[in-house]
Amino acid sequence: MSGCIAGCQYIPSVEYFAHWHHHGHLILEHEEHYQKRTWRNKTAIQSTALPLSLTVPLRKGKNQQIPITEVTIAYDTPWQKNHLHSLKTAYGRTAFFEELLPGLEQLYSVPYDTLWKLNLDFIQFITTFLQGAWTYEFTTDFLQQYDDTVIDLRQGVGCGISRGQSISIPEYPQVQRIHKTHQSNLCILDALCHLGPETTGFLSRYGGKLYEKP
Repeated sequence: MSGCIAGCQYIPSVEYFAHWHHHGHLILEHEEHYQKRTWRNKTAIQSTALPLSLTVPLRKGKNQQIPITEVTIAYDTPWQKNHLHSLKTAYGRTAFFEELLPGLEQLYSVPYDTLWKLNLDFIQFITTFLQGAWTYEFTTDFLQQYDDTVIDLRQGVGCGISRGQSISIPEYPQVQRIHKTHQSNLCILDALCHLGPETTGFLSRYGGKLYEKP
């Protein structure tokens, strides 16, 4: 087994996909137990000030330390409608949003029971807009550690958290950000909406920076 291993996150970040592209293969952790603060149920999108967090609400109870595939979603609030509205507000004026919109509307119309299924469907939807083969597999056992051939990202690949202080990451023009600092490493939809078919090339450059030797 080689590549990188990561959790099944909600609309993962640009950096998540940059790791995946760099290694050419993704291992999705299927056998873990849910842990808070690992980006499994949240993401971040562009806003006029700081990145805006979008969080999938979970049913009340002890989600901590139950199998990730059994974590259930709450519908006490219209979070699907709110998330879609936020995406339209953030990216409605971008060049490629209209191509993504029908699929997003379909995903947000499904009454998903589990967080796992929601996240996996989003990941599969996103890869249909990326060039090349985006292969992945599921773990069948939980291992605390992997050997050096596997990069372990299971603590969560942050979204809306800049790596600019440690590496010189590539950037692209963002709508509503004229003369303002680039908001780096937002959810992958940010790159797709702005770059369209050029997203895969951007991920290649980003991944190269992540693994660039000092």
